[in-house]
Amino acid sequence: MSEKISRRKFISLGTAAAAGITLTMPAFSSGFQKKSTGDTLNLGIIGIGDRGEWMVYILKNIPGIHVTACCDILPGHLEAGLKQAESGAKGYKDYRKMLENKDLDGIIIATPLHLHFQMAKDALDADKHVFCEKTMTYNIEQALLLEKAVKSSGKIFQVGYQTRSNPLFAEIHEMINNGYLGALTHVRCNYHRNGDWRRPVPDPSLERLINWRMYREYSGGLMAELCSHHIDITNWMMDSHPLRVVGIGGIDYWKDDRETFDNVNTVYEYPNGVKAIFTSITTNAHYGVSLQYMGTKGTIEISAEEGQKARFYPEQKFIESEANPDSAAGVYAVTAATYQVWKKGKGTEIKVDNQPEGDEETTGLAFKHFADCIRNNKTPVSNAKTGRRAAIAVHMGINAMRNGTIEHWQQGYGS
Repeated sequence: MSEKISRRKFISLGTAAAAGITLTMPAFSSGFQKKSTGDTLNLGIIGIGDRGEWMVYILKNIPGIHVTACCDILPGHLEAGLKQAESGAKGYKDYRKMLENKDLDGIIIATPLHLHFQMAKDALDADKHVFCEKTMTYNIEQALLLEKAVKSSGKIFQVGYQTRSNPLFAEIHEMINNGYLGALTHVRCNYHRNGDWRRPVPDPSLERLINWRMYREYSGGLMAELCSHHIDITNWMMDSHPLRVVGIGGIDYWKDDRETFDNVNTVYEYPNGVKAIFTSITTNAHYGVSLQYMGTKGTIEISAEEGQKARFYPEQKFIESEANPDSAAGVYAVTAATYQVWKKGKGTEIKVDNQPEGDEETTGLAFKHFADCIRNNKTPVSNAKTGRRAAIAVHMGINAMRNGTIEHWQQGYGS
């Protein structure tokens, strides 16, 4: 990337522009864009909120990808997206009109959750490749139907879990699956913030459009928007899906007419009795965004929302017997210096080459992967199957909390 900027900074820079939303449609460019040739891909994006605009900003710095069309029903959002897109990009307020654009190779869907299924299906029917933001669908039935639609379409379909394109997490996946932690027994994932999770609304009539995450009609709330990332990561690390879930949540602090919970607390059971705890709260950010994978021989702890860092902490009972540098063949094969650090109860950082420093780079890697899959007809690492697994798991948690039930993975959900 040519310029380093965090997503939070990018969003803050755009706040003033968001306040200028009007209800009068601006004049849009009708500049002609030729069908992509060679390795160049023309993409259109539906939904230019803060995430959508951030994605257009990232895409413009990736060679071989051009954003040549933007769609949003809010004029201010659409105008912001077109400013980031290619010169001459076309603007639409009806996504179905955009899908008629024969010059587009693929579509990015960055709209509220309840719109994902129909838009993705329509894009596939229009012979477009699709990059769909998480969570893949609003409910379980849609997840099952969309996976079938992807299979029959023959198009590339990628879900926006950018962590699967992060080489640090690929290394952690290898460590866990090669037994570095011994038997993995417990997982704990936090997505904690301190704030009302709201967006500024320049006009009260736009409340539900802009703050759609707060309303059940449009959103699965914290579980679908935040915990979804960690559920997908854990599915990946386990190479499986959860078997059952219990949970409790509530609207216990922010008394502002929201409908989705301001705190969620769930426990998922995976095969072999592995328990995974996923929580998200909006009243305390001390633990922030963090993940812990705990096994009989050690723990991997991942921290930070952007530019994640990871450390490995061996269990003290195994250090002397298996990590002693004087032994013939220690499991960890560590240096004497590392051995002394471990004896003091300290962890060691897990590092990989070209480790992303923030969301700009990680999301950029996900888009590069999407483009590579289109060019070479490959299945993305975050695909309709993994997206279906994550979507079902997310909605099992939502249903468990809303209904006070134990939700089980049903045979009809697939593997």
